[in-house]
Amino acid sequence: MLFTTLLSALALLSPALAVSINNTLYIITNSERPSLGRPGLSPVGWLRAQSCIPPIFANLNLGLILVCKPNIKTGACLPANATAAPLAASLGLVPDTHCGTGDNANDDCVGDALKKYAKNSTQSILIVWDANEMDDLLENIDIELPDGDDDDDEDEDDLAVHADIVLIKNLKQKVIETSMNCSIDGQAPGSF
Repeated sequence: MLFTTLLSALALLSPALAVSINNTLYIITNSERPSLGRPGLSPVGWLRAQSCIPPIFANLNLGLILVCKPNIKTGACLPANATAAPLAASLGLVPDTHCGTGDNANDDCVGDALKKYAKNSTQSILIVWDANEMDDLLENIDIELPDGDDDDDEDEDDLAVHADIVLIKNLKQKVIETSMNCSIDGQAPGSF
């Protein structure tokens, strides 16, 4: 509840970011994946996607959910799409998946999509991105993590890729990094 109150309060501010939009922007990664590169989400990931994420974002006036384009061959973005699906269904939204990742992706795609959407709407935007591609996403939309710098520092990247982290960007504010405060957080049963 405290997290939802914090997000709601931040959403009332007039937001903007480096790609010059006035919408509140929320960024999360995919929920937890299985080990050994298996496809989809782990049981904890499914629980996060189904039970935790929808209530958190339900009352934040989301009008767009932008998810990276799934690539069946590489498995990229499949977990991100599985993470976004329950929330999108609960809000009656169809996620926008036209922006790809990787070496052949258009670096301006996400920024252009955000600007295009912001021309006609002031509703909030959620980006759900592949955890392995988060560094590129943040660089492409020119968002710097709290207390970070522009270096590709592994410790900095770890902050943005944990499945519980939400990055929030508002007008003339630094990026806020906060926890979803899901009751499922912590060490998974049977892990070391």
